[in-house]
Amino acid sequence: KDGLNPDDYLSQDLKDLKLITISTYQSLHSAMNRYKGKEVDKVEDTDDASPDMEQEVDFSNYDLVAEVKRNHIGVLCLDECHHLRSEWWKALENFKNECGNLQVIALTATPPYDSNKTMWDRYMSMCGEIDEEITIPELVKEGSLCPHQDFVYFNYPTLDEQAEVTKFKERAAEMINKLLNDQEFRNIILSHPSMQGITTKDDELLENPSYLASILIFVAACGMTPPHRIMRLLGVNQLPPLSPEWMEKLLQGVLYTDTQNYNITEEQVEQYKGALKVRGLLEKNKIVMVATENINKMLTRSVGKCDSIKKIVEHEYRAMGKDLRLLVLADYIKKEYTKSIGDESANVKALGVIPFFEMLRREHAALNSGLRLGVLCGTVVIIPAETKDALLKEIEGIGAVTFKSVGQIGDTDYVEVDAVGNAHFLTGAVTNLFTKGYMQVLIGTKSLLGEGWDSPCINSLILASFVGSFMLSNQMRGRAIRVFKDKPEKASNIWHLVCVNPQNEAVNTENVEEISEDFALLNRRMEHFLGLHYTENYIESGIDRMSVIKPPFDEENIKKINAKMLELSGHRDTLKERWQNALTIMKRMDIVEETEVPQNSVSATVYKDTLRKVILIAIAAVILLAAFIVAKVNGKFTSVLWGIGLVASGIALLSKFPKLSLLGSPLKRLRAYGTAIRKALLREGLLESDHSKVMVEARD
Repeated sequence: KDGLNPDDYLSQDLKDLKLITISTYQSLHSAMNRYKGKEVDKVEDTDDASPDMEQEVDFSNYDLVAEVKRNHIGVLCLDECHHLRSEWWKALENFKNECGNLQVIALTATPPYDSNKTMWDRYMSMCGEIDEEITIPELVKEGSLCPHQDFVYFNYPTLDEQAEVTKFKERAAEMINKLLNDQEFRNIILSHPSMQGITTKDDELLENPSYLASILIFVAACGMTPPHRIMRLLGVNQLPPLSPEWMEKLLQGVLYTDTQNYNITEEQVEQYKGALKVRGLLEKNKIVMVATENINKMLTRSVGKCDSIKKIVEHEYRAMGKDLRLLVLADYIKKEYTKSIGDESANVKALGVIPFFEMLRREHAALNSGLRLGVLCGTVVIIPAETKDALLKEIEGIGAVTFKSVGQIGDTDYVEVDAVGNAHFLTGAVTNLFTKGYMQVLIGTKSLLGEGWDSPCINSLILASFVGSFMLSNQMRGRAIRVFKDKPEKASNIWHLVCVNPQNEAVNTENVEEISEDFALLNRRMEHFLGLHYTENYIESGIDRMSVIKPPFDEENIKKINAKMLELSGHRDTLKERWQNALTIMKRMDIVEETEVPQNSVSATVYKDTLRKVILIAIAAVILLAAFIVAKVNGKFTSVLWGIGLVASGIALLSKFPKLSLLGSPLKRLRAYGTAIRKALLREGLLESDHSKVMVEARD
């Protein structure tokens, strides 16, 4: 306000507390530990680093807690504390506990929903229950975020990668075939209590229904008939074919988790483990017949994604031209590829900032398309040579730089920029050049540009990162969904890259793990992202809203899906209108968790059991009625006994009708199951409130 001096009220120094004092978590950590020395901003688990930011601090004789109490500070406002380093958490917890009755206000765009229980409990202990949540759609509705859409570009592994997958699949198939024809192994499976007709409590058998199903599936694959009672218990009439996934579940039980229930010797266990190990189907006491850890990593990091990036960039540039502001986020810089820049014979197919730059540079130089690129990392900055003067103008008075040639291309096309001294100013300067259109594609690492960095002009984002967590993925997506005041009509495309397991054309699986670990990672990303459905005007989370992603995931269908993704991504002009249509249907937004269950998955076993009992009781009642009539006509005393039996059977019959009514249709059965689950959760104290109810509805 007029007449007020900010310096009287605001401070960024913990040793100079004022009405409002702003501090980094690192400085708080230093103060709580009475640290004296250099504070350096480090970035972990990456080959990138923030521009050198270090300062001398001396908290050796400073008691922060005592000063906070003396200054009567009563509010602690935490910003983005969802992913603090462990030592910073500890310092923050100590500070909060020692200061006593602080009022805590915690702000974050990304609560760690998909973290482990320990991390979540720690977060909740520090920040408290979530009081208010503003969803992405609400922010789009009020104009704080721009309309956007997620797209997926699939790739098949390279020939070398496919060869590795094929070898593994052949080894798994050979092992499955060996076990199917192994009479000794068959006998071991048949020795399980479920196969022997031994009376076992249903609850015990159903502790792991998928494992129980794997036993039945193996028995059926051997040409034998699984026990009818167990089939009925699982609520299935037909079993799927034996797949590597089912065999994986079965062997894990036989050799590790359920060995005690089989007639198998230690020698046999070791024999089968050895056979699996020789074929590379055993990793750290875990049976792997779908994909090994190495294969999952290979597919997640498939160099086939490089071609995906090329095609997306080409498509987006053709659609947007000079208005394109595309950001590519990678995990690593891969500086060793710098010497390959300009060497047309060098192979630069690798997932990293420098390989991406050179790959796109070569592609668009050959096409003479006019596309200009930039690289912005903590340790590497590359800009088009013609923007040198513009950069010098941006940094005038705040810093100095030198220019040098990049790789073997000389200094007439692109130049590398080195800061003189502290390089922090370069990030903002290059960002401004990008905003002004001196380059249409900017490539960087997620550690520097993935969160905190702000460039509202971005209208296309390629996530070339292996990150699967909601927290980090949401931070990266946030780079593209800011509104841009210079372009109020802005709409953004967010591209996810996924490599799939080579599929046989007959495979029609929807199991995300079978499709690939990469696809499962995408699935996890999408679980928490609310977005616009591809064809319908409504908002939902989950991968189902990406309605063009459908099996089979063979090479031919993957090409069709990719073509459809490119087509849909070109509809930026209607994206804003579709968001508004989806958002105008309700004044206030509520997030509702829904579980959709196919009708054929709602088991009728309990209903059929009840119906069977009703039929048996009805038959018994008819027999008792006939006996009662005969005895009554003949005047025998036994008519009283028959009459008592008849009344009892009538009561039993009547008692079953409510249950029949309760379970008479899939919808009614689903409601009954939901009610039972709710009661169980309440009984175990797992619901915070009993103000809840079960609701079911049919889609059609």
